[in-house]
Amino acid sequence: MKFNQTLEQFMLANVWSGGGWLFLWLIIGFIGSIVIVMLDEDWKKTSNIVVSVLLLIATVASIVSFTKVNWDNDKDEARYYTRSMTFVVPDLDETPATVRYLLKGATESSREGCDMVDASDMHTCIVEGDFSPEGWEPRVGSLDGAIYAIKRTSGDQQRISLNEEMMAYLNEWEGQPARWSGVLDGTGKEQPLGGVSEWDGSSETTDCKFEDKYALDRAFGGERGNSLPNLLAERFPALRYSQSDVWGYCDGDEPIVVVPTTKQIQFKGRTVDTAGGLIIVRGEDGQTKLTHVSNAKAGDYPGPVYPMSLVERQRETSKWAAGRKNEDRRSFGFEPATSEAQAGNTSEYLLKNKTTGRLEWVTPLTLRKSTSELFVAYAITPADVVDDGNLNQLSLYILAEDDPRRVNIDNLEADALDYLAKNAGTFISNGGKLVEFTPVDGDIWRAFGELKGRVVYRLEISAGDNITPKLVSVGPTGNDNEQSGEGNDTEFCGQNPSDLTPNQLVNCIQVMADELDQRQQPSSED
Repeated sequence: MKFNQTLEQFMLANVWSGGGWLFLWLIIGFIGSIVIVMLDEDWKKTSNIVVSVLLLIATVASIVSFTKVNWDNDKDEARYYTRSMTFVVPDLDETPATVRYLLKGATESSREGCDMVDASDMHTCIVEGDFSPEGWEPRVGSLDGAIYAIKRTSGDQQRISLNEEMMAYLNEWEGQPARWSGVLDGTGKEQPLGGVSEWDGSSETTDCKFEDKYALDRAFGGERGNSLPNLLAERFPALRYSQSDVWGYCDGDEPIVVVPTTKQIQFKGRTVDTAGGLIIVRGEDGQTKLTHVSNAKAGDYPGPVYPMSLVERQRETSKWAAGRKNEDRRSFGFEPATSEAQAGNTSEYLLKNKTTGRLEWVTPLTLRKSTSELFVAYAITPADVVDDGNLNQLSLYILAEDDPRRVNIDNLEADALDYLAKNAGTFISNGGKLVEFTPVDGDIWRAFGELKGRVVYRLEISAGDNITPKLVSVGPTGNDNEQSGEGNDTEFCGQNPSDLTPNQLVNCIQVMADELDQRQQPSSED
């Protein structure tokens, strides 16, 4: 039992749903009753013998039910989530080897939106279709860079600091540019939420604070009467949330915190989590104002309204799509990459679709239980809509074996580092690193070069060498200086050094050092 569960939630999860706990208690009760009857001195009477036999039969039946319920418990969870899951393959007649177990024995289906269903008792939906080549809008900066920038500029109040779990990437919305946002959380018994800080990739951040008419009296990190989690549990006892799903944004001067939620519902002999809508946190003259929003449509908010944690659970259960045998013995399924280049941020990227303008949770996937870092599929889930009590559709796009978007992330990182070594001066030798590769379109990816926590480069590179890499030096004021092709752009080296960015200075120093080294080499004629 979880401490934040109400009695009704506990009974639903463990008794009324017909789960294992119900039958376990019945078994204990029946065995106890048999013992009590047999200890009775007159237990040999016909009536008591009949009662004992009936109790024994009930005990055996409960043991059978207990075994059955627990055996299928994990599979029943997957059944719920796979009902809102579709595998999209490029050609049903020539399917990639990555989904051969799913397609083996699959039959045509009359179910709406499905061309076929798999042969197992999961009945997973399979359709033939193409993965759009248009891709997504590139991000203005990395998560690490955003955390660094916001931390550096938001420490002007005691007991208020950035909650690193509550970071979100916000795309263009109502005239505001794409940016990262973070919630400035309070701590202790008195300090409420501080506000929201936003970073658009430049050296400065924009803050909006819970003060004056927007002041409130709670914090996620608060204690006792200052605890926002306590207030949320009191007002909405049936809803749950993960701190990593919480995010905030500035609506003009007003800070607003959005809490995507989940809730438990019964499914077969167990409970499962589904979408629970949103809780909007505002401040109003020193009081915390909470509003529950059951449904949200695309464009209502600048960030995700469908919980990332729920998307992750849906994606993880895709390993059951071809049944227990293929999940257990053949390790069917897909998982995010484990490359160091993606460390700490491997899945569920919030990206804006270039074609539709919609926000999507995007995860490039490798084969499950494989050492290969080759991306062979993409998991896509709408992030900008939510319907209380229902799951959003998760689409698993399987890449054809000759698709150029089948990218090995380790090879891509090696190519990117090699390009930076040749075109970014002493960036690598000074401890610079590449972080957060995200897909843009086709086989083009964007990565960020960070030096001492600050984003100093943006790099767009093609895994198949189909375009000339684009290297953008990000100056301290957020101005971009683009380089492309081989060699360094050194036309600015004759300018006043005080007018140059740190990265331009690095490039010029490197060029001069290389020239000096070349002049000091002995001539071949000597």
